[in-house]
Amino acid sequence: MTAAATSAGSIEGFGLELRPWDAELVRQMGGWEERGFPYHAFDMGHLRDPAKAEAALQFAQQKSPHRHFVACEGGQAVGRVSINLQDVSGLYIWAVHVPPEHGGRGVCRRMLAALMAQFEAERPDAPEFVLSSNTFAESAHRAYRALGFEVVETRWHFDREIAEQLWKVGPVQREPIARHIRFHTGRWQVRTYVLKRRRGAPLDASVSRAP
Repeated sequence: MTAAATSAGSIEGFGLELRPWDAELVRQMGGWEERGFPYHAFDMGHLRDPAKAEAALQFAQQKSPHRHFVACEGGQAVGRVSINLQDVSGLYIWAVHVPPEHGGRGVCRRMLAALMAQFEAERPDAPEFVLSSNTFAESAHRAYRALGFEVVETRWHFDREIAEQLWKVGPVQREPIARHIRFHTGRWQVRTYVLKRRRGAPLDASVSRAP
């Protein structure tokens, strides 16, 4: 299966339609379930605030090197993803997010497969795809590897939102990610993978696999 762009700027493929943000999709994302710490940076509950929802929509719709999509299945928002088309490291995929209630159906893999298939077709001479992911996100890594991504670098990274929460939570809450974090030079850091996918790498976006 391949992906195809529509006249409205959407991308269709792998049982999904990746649509640019609009007010209705923002409303739906605001109603998603939340994962909480340490995945709280992706939670979308702030979109329930009308002012924050409007600001987020304006940001997503402004002209920039970034394209922002909401993955829809039967008109229902089931995931989101953004891509930077001018990053120095390659076609940089970020904000990959599938809420808990839509997990386990291959949404992440299908969403990224549709996105990458479309931009590979649009940009045959474009650099490879790249993304970064905190090392504790093991479920996401399985999806990325199925799509042909490989870890090319491991680094320690200051993640402001995680660092802020690490000051607030106790040892029990830190324990599940203890081996992925460190306190270094006066601030918390999280271990992060940089992953790349070479053009033509195998791509398994089968619905039968999760996440």
